[in-house]
Amino acid sequence: MRIVLPLLLAICAASAIAVPANARDQQTVINVMLSELGSARPSGCPGRWCACYLDTVLARAGLLPTGSNKARDFASYGEQADPGEIGAIMVMANHVGVVVGDCGNGQVQIVSGNYSNTVALGCYSPGRAIAWRAPVTH
Repeated sequence: MRIVLPLLLAICAASAIAVPANARDQQTVINVMLSELGSARPSGCPGRWCACYLDTVLARAGLLPTGSNKARDFASYGEQADPGEIGAIMVMANHVGVVVGDCGNGQVQIVSGNYSNTVALGCYSPGRAIAWRAPVTH
């Protein structure tokens, strides 16, 4: 047991180093959002709250927020991401969310705020995206 624990800790440390920082950041954002599925609009967010919600999640995850309540403003946020990449921010003209999977019909699954007035999962055609962005640290 004394040998296994240090070995396990070394493996965990090595695997954390091997994962690019942006992938860890994206997974953190996904984890926060998925833990809040079904949540209502955060206080202080306007009626159209998808961008405001994502901004609060980014800040709580230790990432740089946009400081905007407009989905479209995420189009110039962070770094370029590959279309449909897990953890990418899918920016649409009037909605924004984070890719968490594939819906199996050519659509991507995103988690977002203000989807049926809650934090929820939804499927969208990649063609609706005006940008695909990756979150960045402060």
